[in-house]
Amino acid sequence: MTKYYALKDKDGYNNIVTSWDQAKEIIPTLNSPKYKSFQTKEEAEAFLRGEELTIKDNFPYMAYTDGSFDINTGRYSFGCVLISNGNEYVFKKCYERDEYSPLRNVAGEIKGAGFIINYAINHNIKELHLYYDYIGIEKWYMGEWKAKSDIAIKYQAFASEAKSKIHVYFHKVKSHTNDHYNEIVDKLAKEALGIL
Repeated sequence: MTKYYALKDKDGYNNIVTSWDQAKEIIPTLNSPKYKSFQTKEEAEAFLRGEELTIKDNFPYMAYTDGSFDINTGRYSFGCVLISNGNEYVFKKCYERDEYSPLRNVAGEIKGAGFIINYAINHNIKELHLYYDYIGIEKWYMGEWKAKSDIAIKYQAFASEAKSKIHVYFHKVKSHTNDHYNEIVDKLAKEALGIL
Protein backbone atom coordinates (compact mmCIF):
# COMPACT_ATOMS: atom_id res chain seq x y z
CA MET A 1 0.00 0.00 0.00
CA THR A 2 1.64 3.25 -1.16
CA LYS A 3 1.77 6.17 1.23
CA TYR A 4 2.44 9.72 0.14
CA TYR A 5 4.66 11.99 2.22
CA ALA A 6 4.11 15.68 1.53
CA LEU A 7 6.98 17.97 2.51
CA LYS A 8 7.21 21.75 2.46
CA ASP A 9 9.08 24.56 4.16
CA LYS A 10 8.91 28.33 4.55
CA ASP A 11 11.32 28.87 1.63
CA GLY A 12 8.78 27.46 -0.80
CA TYR A 13 10.00 23.86 -1.02
CA ASN A 14 7.18 21.49 -2.05
CA ASN A 15 7.57 17.80 -2.75
CA ILE A 16 5.82 14.45 -2.45
CA VAL A 17 7.76 11.22 -1.89
CA THR A 18 6.50 7.69 -1.43
CA SER A 19 8.71 6.36 1.34
CA TRP A 20 9.47 7.47 4.88
CA ASP A 21 13.17 6.79 4.28
CA GLN A 22 13.17 9.36 1.45
CA ALA A 23 11.31 11.84 3.64
CA LYS A 24 13.79 11.40 6.52
CA GLU A 25 16.68 12.28 4.20
CA ILE A 26 15.03 15.49 2.96
CA ILE A 27 13.51 16.86 6.19
CA PRO A 28 16.82 17.89 7.86
CA THR A 29 17.73 19.99 4.80
CA LEU A 30 14.56 22.10 4.97
CA ASN A 31 14.00 25.46 6.63
CA SER A 32 11.21 25.06 9.23
CA PRO A 33 9.81 21.92 7.56
CA LYS A 34 6.21 20.81 7.63
CA TYR A 35 5.39 17.28 6.56
CA LYS A 36 2.56 14.76 6.76
CA SER A 37 1.71 11.34 5.37
CA PHE A 38 -1.41 10.62 3.32
CA GLN A 39 -3.14 7.62 1.78
CA THR A 40 -3.82 9.37 -1.54
CA LYS A 41 -1.75 11.65 -3.74
CA GLU A 42 -4.70 14.04 -4.00
CA GLU A 43 -4.69 14.58 -0.22
CA ALA A 44 -0.91 15.16 -0.24
CA GLU A 45 -1.24 17.72 -3.04
CA ALA A 46 -4.02 19.49 -1.15
CA PHE A 47 -1.76 19.70 1.94
CA LEU A 48 0.98 21.35 -0.14
CA ARG A 49 -1.57 23.92 -1.33
CA GLY A 50 -2.59 24.59 2.27
CA GLU A 51 -5.95 22.91 1.81
CA GLU A 52 -7.58 19.88 3.39
CA LEU A 53 -9.21 17.42 1.03
CA THR A 54 -12.26 15.67 2.41
CA ILE A 55 -13.27 12.74 0.24
CA LYS A 56 -14.39 10.39 2.98
CA ASP A 57 -18.02 10.38 1.87
CA ASN A 58 -16.98 8.26 -1.12
CA PHE A 59 -15.52 5.45 0.99
CA PRO A 60 -17.60 2.24 1.24
CA TYR A 61 -16.41 1.42 4.78
CA MET A 62 -15.43 4.05 7.32
CA ALA A 63 -14.85 3.70 11.03
CA TYR A 64 -14.22 6.12 13.85
CA THR A 65 -12.64 5.07 17.13
CA ASP A 66 -11.70 6.74 20.39
CA GLY A 67 -10.54 5.73 23.87
CA SER A 68 -11.25 6.95 27.37
CA PHE A 69 -9.96 6.40 30.91
CA ASP A 70 -11.44 6.66 34.40
CA ILE A 71 -8.76 8.05 36.71
CA ASN A 72 -10.73 6.97 39.80
CA THR A 73 -10.98 3.27 38.92
CA GLY A 74 -8.13 2.67 36.46
CA ARG A 75 -10.62 1.30 33.94
CA TYR A 76 -10.31 2.19 30.26
CA SER A 77 -12.59 1.84 27.25
CA PHE A 78 -13.20 2.42 23.58
CA GLY A 79 -16.07 3.57 21.41
CA CYS A 80 -16.34 2.76 17.69
CA VAL A 81 -18.72 3.48 14.86
CA LEU A 82 -18.58 1.63 11.54
CA ILE A 83 -20.34 3.45 8.69
CA SER A 84 -21.36 1.67 5.48
CA ASN A 85 -24.03 2.45 2.89
CA GLY A 86 -25.76 4.88 5.20
CA ASN A 87 -25.84 2.40 8.09
CA GLU A 88 -24.09 2.94 11.40
CA TYR A 89 -22.86 0.09 13.59
CA VAL A 90 -22.00 1.15 17.13
CA PHE A 91 -19.59 -0.57 19.53
CA LYS A 92 -18.27 0.21 22.98
CA LYS A 93 -16.39 -1.77 25.59
CA CYS A 94 -14.96 -1.21 29.07
CA TYR A 95 -11.88 -2.95 30.48
CA GLU A 96 -11.25 -3.33 34.20
CA ARG A 97 -7.98 -2.10 35.72
CA ASP A 98 -5.13 -4.27 34.39
CA GLU A 99 -1.50 -4.09 33.30
CA TYR A 100 -2.47 -1.68 30.47
CA SER A 101 -4.19 0.86 32.75
CA PRO A 102 -1.04 3.00 33.22
CA LEU A 103 -1.36 3.95 29.52
CA ARG A 104 -4.75 5.48 30.36
CA ASN A 105 -6.88 6.32 27.31
CA VAL A 106 -4.13 5.17 24.91
CA ALA A 107 -4.91 1.59 26.00
CA GLY A 108 -8.51 2.16 24.94
CA GLU A 109 -7.43 3.75 21.65
CA ILE A 110 -5.32 0.68 20.78
CA LYS A 111 -8.01 -1.78 21.85
CA GLY A 112 -10.61 0.09 19.81
CA ALA A 113 -8.51 0.20 16.64
CA GLY A 114 -7.65 -3.49 16.96
CA PHE A 115 -11.30 -4.36 17.57
CA ILE A 116 -12.72 -2.53 14.56
CA ILE A 117 -9.99 -3.72 12.18
CA ASN A 118 -10.52 -7.30 13.34
CA TYR A 119 -14.30 -6.86 13.02
CA ALA A 120 -13.84 -5.68 9.43
CA ILE A 121 -11.61 -8.68 8.63
CA ASN A 122 -14.17 -11.08 10.11
CA HIS A 123 -16.87 -9.50 7.93
CA ASN A 124 -14.78 -9.83 4.77
CA ILE A 125 -14.19 -6.09 4.42
CA LYS A 126 -11.07 -5.59 2.30
CA GLU A 127 -10.64 -1.81 2.68
CA LEU A 128 -11.35 0.29 5.75
CA HIS A 129 -10.89 4.02 6.25
CA LEU A 130 -10.16 4.51 9.93
CA TYR A 131 -10.50 7.92 11.58
CA TYR A 132 -8.75 8.51 14.90
CA ASP A 133 -7.46 11.35 17.05
CA TYR A 134 -4.42 9.62 18.58
CA ILE A 135 -1.54 9.34 16.09
CA GLY A 136 -0.08 6.18 17.63
CA ILE A 137 -2.95 4.16 16.17
CA GLU A 138 -1.49 4.72 12.70
CA LYS A 139 2.21 4.95 13.57
CA TRP A 140 2.38 1.61 15.39
CA TYR A 141 0.20 -0.14 12.83
CA MET A 142 2.38 1.08 9.96
CA GLY A 143 5.60 0.31 11.84
CA GLU A 144 6.71 3.96 11.84
CA TRP A 145 6.97 4.01 15.65
CA LYS A 146 8.86 1.40 17.64
CA ALA A 147 6.48 -0.34 20.03
CA LYS A 148 7.78 -0.41 23.60
CA SER A 149 4.74 -1.14 25.77
CA ASP A 150 3.33 -4.66 25.80
CA ILE A 151 -0.02 -3.54 24.38
CA ALA A 152 1.66 -1.65 21.49
CA ILE A 153 3.88 -4.67 20.75
CA LYS A 154 0.80 -6.90 20.57
CA TYR A 155 -0.96 -4.34 18.35
CA GLN A 156 2.01 -4.32 15.93
CA ALA A 157 2.03 -8.13 15.84
CA PHE A 158 -1.71 -8.05 15.05
CA ALA A 159 -1.06 -5.43 12.35
CA SER A 160 1.59 -7.56 10.63
CA GLU A 161 -1.00 -10.32 10.17
CA ALA A 162 -3.91 -7.99 9.40
CA LYS A 163 -2.11 -6.25 6.51
CA SER A 164 -2.41 -9.39 4.36
CA LYS A 165 -6.19 -9.43 4.87
CA ILE A 166 -7.26 -5.79 4.78
CA HIS A 167 -6.03 -2.38 3.59
CA VAL A 168 -6.49 0.18 6.35
CA TYR A 169 -6.36 3.84 5.32
CA PHE A 170 -5.74 6.06 8.32
CA HIS A 171 -7.12 9.57 8.76
CA LYS A 172 -6.15 11.84 11.65
CA VAL A 173 -8.89 14.09 13.01
CA LYS A 174 -8.49 16.76 15.65
CA SER A 175 -10.27 15.85 18.87
CA HIS A 176 -13.02 18.07 20.24
CA THR A 177 -13.45 20.08 17.03
CA ASN A 178 -17.11 19.19 16.47
CA ASP A 179 -16.35 16.36 14.05
CA HIS A 180 -19.70 14.54 14.24
CA TYR A 181 -18.47 10.96 14.47
CA ASN A 182 -15.42 11.79 16.55
CA GLU A 183 -17.76 13.31 19.12
CA ILE A 184 -19.97 10.21 18.98
CA VAL A 185 -17.13 7.75 19.64
CA ASP A 186 -15.77 9.96 22.43
CA LYS A 187 -19.23 9.83 24.04
CA LEU A 188 -19.49 6.06 23.52
CA ALA A 189 -16.13 5.50 25.21
CA LYS A 190 -17.22 7.56 28.20
CA GLU A 191 -20.59 5.77 28.31
CA ALA A 192 -18.79 2.43 28.48
CA LEU A 193 -17.05 3.68 31.63
CA GLY A 194 -20.24 5.10 33.07
CA ILE A 195 -18.71 8.56 33.36
CA LEU A 196 -21.06 10.40 31.03
